[in-house]
Parts: sequence; C-alpha cells; structure tokens
Amino acid sequence: MKTAEGTVLVVDDDWDIREALAEVLRDDGRTVTTATDGFDALQKLAHVGRPCLILLDLMMPRMSGLEFLTHLGKRPDTADFEVVVMSAHDALRREAQHFPNVQATVRKPFDVDELLLLASEHRSAGVPSGNEVKSHAEG
Repeated sequence: MKTAEGTVLVVDDDWDIREALAEVLRDDGRTVTTATDGFDALQKLAHVGRPCLILLDLMMPRMSGLEFLTHLGKRPDTADFEVVVMSAHDALRREAQHFPNVQATVRKPFDVDELLLLASEHRSAGVPSGNEVKSHAEG
C-alpha cells in the first residue's frame, strides 16, 4: 500500500469534531479522509492510500477506537500505521498506549495548534511512542 504523504485519516463519531479537524488539516495542506467510527475507518483504509497518520477517537458506536486498534494490529498491511488517539478518558488513553500503533495520545478537549504541531511531526520523522499532548484546559 503506497503512503500518501500528508494524508490524515480522522476517525471520530462527533460530526463537529471530525469536520473541524478535517478543515484545519486541509488548511494546513493535508489530504484528509474522514470516518465515523472504527468500522467505517477499516472500510476506508481498504479504498484509500496509506495514510501518514490516523487521528482516532476512542469512544465510538459500532466499533470503538480500541477495537479498531486491535483489528489494525492483526493486519500485516496496517500493523505499522501511526495512530494518535484522542479521548477525554484518561483510563482509555492509558489502555490505548499499549497498542504498538499508538504514537501519542491527546486529551480532549485539545488545543488545535498543539494537534497541528503533532501532525506536522508525522510528515517527517514521526513522534516517539508514548507522547501525550495536553490541552490548555488541563493547566
């Protein structure tokens, strides 16, 4: 599967968050594909080029972010995809860090500029595993 430089897959069941992230990333020069949940994301991956980054919400209907990560890790063509998880739930973010695809976690509500900085790092060398971006709301 060929990597589409700058392509980001945004997976979130909240339409407002999904579309706002897509718009900001497009304004930053990225190609963006969106998905409404983990199941939709797996289907999109079968039809689009390899994304350089997946921004993944964890709490979604039909297929959660954790279930998506389990499926992603089982497929040889997607086992090394880089994922940044987004959630307001600390325990879920900690659980997600155990998946090898997860490069960083972002606490919702997040700062858009911080998320853009994190995404820009994935254009080149990537982000060391286990990084967490905290929103300004956390202090």
